[in-house]
Amino acid sequence: MLGRIVYLLYTAYLLETEHTTTATYADNTAILASHKNHIIVSINLQRHIHQLEKWLKRWRIKAHENKSTHITFTLNRETCPSVTLNGQYIPQRETAKYLGIHLDRRLTWQKHIFTKRKQLDLQFHRMYWIIGRKSKLPLEIKLLIHKTILKPIWTYDVPLWGTANI
Repeated sequence: MLGRIVYLLYTAYLLETEHTTTATYADNTAILASHKNHIIVSINLQRHIHQLEKWLKRWRIKAHENKSTHITFTLNRETCPSVTLNGQYIPQRETAKYLGIHLDRRLTWQKHIFTKRKQLDLQFHRMYWIIGRKSKLPLEIKLLIHKTILKPIWTYDVPLWGTANI
């Protein structure tokens, strides 16, 4: 518990710039940059990362370059030029997972919905013996199990992805 509090104190004054936004939750951090020109986006993002590197060094926090992902959200084919963190290129991906949400470059939510569906199917098959037709449990108990175990899988982050035009 103390580690989380100390981390929150450390990151309370995490860098923000005029052209980028920093989104944090616990020890997950995302740096967001937006511009019509994909080259300017990468320049702004790289400037922010350089400032972040100095901040991390000053506060003696280690960034995990191998866990970092660079994704360009766009309907265009062009991708933003690569950026580096501590001298290592951050790999560019077609999808990224942030706080349990799978985001693809076109923000279609297909990867997220596919993953959640697969997770829900797996959990349902594991529990079929207790909530299936042949189970002798009362319906109220089956419903309670559904609401506490299965429903959170498919309702997690509904306010974000549930309004998507798919």
